[in-house]
Amino acid sequence: MKDVSQSTALIFDHGLFLPLAQRLVGHFKRVLYHCPVSESFPKMERYLIGDGYDGVERVDDIWKVMPEVTTAIFPDIYDSGLQLHLESIGISVWGSRNADSLEINRDKFMRVLKEVGLEVPKFERVVGLTKLGEYLKDKEDKYIKISKFRGTLETTHWRNWRQDEGWLEHMAVKLGPAKDLLPFLVFDAIETDLEIGADTFTIDGQFPSSMLHGLEWKDKGYLGVVTPRDEMPDHVQNVIESFSPILKQYRCRNFMSMEIRVKDDVGYYIDPTQRCPCPATGSQLKLIGNLPEVIFAGANGELVEPEWTDKVSAECIMTEKGPKECWSITEFPKELQEHVFCGGSCEIDGRICSPPDDSDENTIGWLVATGSSIEQVVEQMKEYAAMLPDGVSAKTDSLFDLLKEAHSAEDEGIEFSDKEVPDPQIALTNES
Repeated sequence: MKDVSQSTALIFDHGLFLPLAQRLVGHFKRVLYHCPVSESFPKMERYLIGDGYDGVERVDDIWKVMPEVTTAIFPDIYDSGLQLHLESIGISVWGSRNADSLEINRDKFMRVLKEVGLEVPKFERVVGLTKLGEYLKDKEDKYIKISKFRGTLETTHWRNWRQDEGWLEHMAVKLGPAKDLLPFLVFDAIETDLEIGADTFTIDGQFPSSMLHGLEWKDKGYLGVVTPRDEMPDHVQNVIESFSPILKQYRCRNFMSMEIRVKDDVGYYIDPTQRCPCPATGSQLKLIGNLPEVIFAGANGELVEPEWTDKVSAECIMTEKGPKECWSITEFPKELQEHVFCGGSCEIDGRICSPPDDSDENTIGWLVATGSSIEQVVEQMKEYAAMLPDGVSAKTDSLFDLLKEAHSAEDEGIEFSDKEVPDPQIALTNES
């Protein structure tokens, strides 16, 4: 096995995890970055994703550079067939391989939960939007999910017919003549505010001896604490133990995140993330000092323990004012650049440029702070947020909700950290 510094890495990504390529620069011999662009009428902006960043070589055709590639890195899902082919021709692969089906196929995930003996949340499978409307007519407080097409429908909360009838009409227009082909999974609400998780990686079902115990405030913020695996909550350890044989079978070698909702001391593993998590990727890029070695060795089937540079991390999503139809162009202060993680972008004349994206609401990336204590990280995040250029803001108020959630977990007997969890109010004050 070559040394990492002698290996040429190809990152095959869909744009979201571009910061991983930036993190590997200077460690691998070369860092090639590919974002698929093939279509009948290609758009310039897709060809620019990953362009202009020091040390990152944007490539349009992976097969022209493949003779030089020794390590292929797939931080996202959907490309398991390509991963297996590259491995068959002698290239080491960091990727989920067919374990991505656990995330892509929700029906399969429910079956696997039952097979391994974990709690299966109550749900109904309904095929077609017409039947979905009939089913929901007298229902309240449900959560609607679909498989595979996360760009078509993210998890949606159905409140009741009077409030959400219009959503069905919108989906009928959006899905058109295919509206009655799509299977929907309709879940009962799990009445709890407590959602815990682990952000880590796995090599053929093996897990490192320490990982991030993380809390997420959906699409706004994240708080994570480096925690020994044997001190993680029992619900997390149950998932790890139950899914290890499955991940070994698939030879999954990738980042992995778990979301577990806890009610009456029962854990419901609701979402497997067999890829880089979002948020939490920025935290791992900052905190794992030997990440290039972890990935290089992992692609070759060897688990290398992470070497942590700090103990705590926080992430807040950044947004920029302006119409969604326009490019976002941001010039971050030099002292802030290492704390900013922007996927789906390019660099032009020192500016981070992100093309318009219908799926985003003016989001441009994540602001990341790390430190030795939770309070230090919260204060550091507020300082970073104050340094953002005009028109750009970070959702630092999400840290208030995350600290409340950490206190709620501890009230339920689930220790979030062996460090003191400060009063949530510190996230809202301007004092530093």
